[in-house]
Amino acid sequence: MRKPAPKMPFGTGGIRRQPMFGEDARDLRTQLVTMDTADRHTWDGMLYRPRYGDPARRRLAVLVVHGSVGNYVTGLPRRVSFGLASEGYTVLAVNTRMANYGVFFGGGLLHRTPLDLDAALEVLERHGYHRVVLLGYSMGATMVTHFQALRRPGQVVGVCTLAHPLSLPESLRRRWERFGASPTYEEVTARCRRMLMPDPDESPNDRIFIVQRASGPTDLPQHAEIWTYRTWWSSRGPEAEHAESRSRIGHVTVPMALIQAGDDQMVPLEEGPELSRIARAGECPSVRLATIGGADHVFRRRENWAIATAAQWLERFT
Repeated sequence: MRKPAPKMPFGTGGIRRQPMFGEDARDLRTQLVTMDTADRHTWDGMLYRPRYGDPARRRLAVLVVHGSVGNYVTGLPRRVSFGLASEGYTVLAVNTRMANYGVFFGGGLLHRTPLDLDAALEVLERHGYHRVVLLGYSMGATMVTHFQALRRPGQVVGVCTLAHPLSLPESLRRRWERFGASPTYEEVTARCRRMLMPDPDESPNDRIFIVQRASGPTDLPQHAEIWTYRTWWSSRGPEAEHAESRSRIGHVTVPMALIQAGDDQMVPLEEGPELSRIARAGECPSVRLATIGGADHVFRRRENWAIATAAQWLERFT
């Protein structure tokens, strides 16, 4: 039996009304916050608190984490944050050290992001929120999965992911091979070993480098990627186990929702079922896998279906 489509509030015919950010915000209290990490960094975030609605929903906080070269106020994280807050849930959307151009200038070290999420949970604790669902998009999905499996914080009651890749290193390697990137994955790996070892975090030899044809078949700038050797090694290198959700998701100890895009050019369709299988075979008590038909990696024109699917799953915690 096919599962019914998620309920789509505020519209007819299964199409949700597009957010009007200024007007929608009248029913929300929004507050800029800062998060101070244990290693002395400060990141920004936005706290969305509904003024009205179900008190049980308002007491649950959803911590939203961005994807690659993203941040908390643009793209899908912005839409998800407003959408879930409009459904009555408290939302904290945050930057991490991976936000914006962190990967370009050496600071975006993926294995240190648990410190950023520690700081975000502390902000929610100070505001009186003691039950939290982690929600990550793309690279953020990898981050929240690793964080829960590593830290297992008591206040985190669930993990929800959007466009979740099985492996960040493997996804990048596959894309570079498809477009004939220069330098190749193997060449960058060799350079990292030569320049950064024995201590990649402290090596004085970090450098910015450009990869041609990294995301498309031409040498045009839009198909190039910029990294430093240190940030690449931390998030896409062959030894970045924290970037491998296939090795972490089986250690998640709270219910999960995997919301995948049905026409994703970056995350193959079979990766969602494989992540679900690994989670179910491990310590995860329950897994819901949903695929949004016709959605690309950023859920373009399908954002509202993703939001409605997440909101429906969140009802279990209220």
